[in-house]
Amino acid sequence: MIASEMPPLTTYEISRYLHVDLTTVISWCELGKMRAYKTPGGHRRVQPGDFLDFLKQFGMPVPRDFNSKMNGALKALIVDDEDNIRRVIRRALTKNVPKVEVFEARDGFEAGKMLLDAHPHLVVLDLMLPGINGFRVCSNIRKDPRFMKTKILAITGRDTDENREKILKEGADAYLAKPFDVDGFMEQVRRLVKIDEEQEKWTLAAR
Repeated sequence: MIASEMPPLTTYEISRYLHVDLTTVISWCELGKMRAYKTPGGHRRVQPGDFLDFLKQFGMPVPRDFNSKMNGALKALIVDDEDNIRRVIRRALTKNVPKVEVFEARDGFEAGKMLLDAHPHLVVLDLMLPGINGFRVCSNIRKDPRFMKTKILAITGRDTDENREKILKEGADAYLAKPFDVDGFMEQVRRLVKIDEEQEKWTLAAR
């Protein structure tokens, strides 16, 4: 999750994040130090991005609770028809990513449904799937503006230059040949997702 996807903050929430009196936050808004707007009912609201700008402007640290809320669970979709591969990937993610919600699909059709239901941040996509293959799934993801920021890690047991070139051309962000070990898999994941275990948060790497 990124700040722009979070709901607006109330002045009360901000006062609790910063451990200041509510009237102090209202004063910041009235003086224009913190950008805010009013609802039809007259209640002030602050967009998360504007709150971050305020903290940066005045050299204030980002509250840990806000960081946790801003960086919610990483949603990862594993698309592979091999049960053991999905199991290995699930274990690797749940062990190494502080906050992760894992979804699974066995073929391209299930993947399409899970994409719409889960809106994953990361898709681990096997190329050789029954029904709709991974190349088509990858292409469909990249054509949909709703998944513009979704990271795609392609995996395959048919490691050829042709397959590598083709899937990267379709929009995959990274490529990994099977069989792979957990360390090799997580190395690729960390290229796509920056993981801060100490702060228990994650961010997507820039494209």
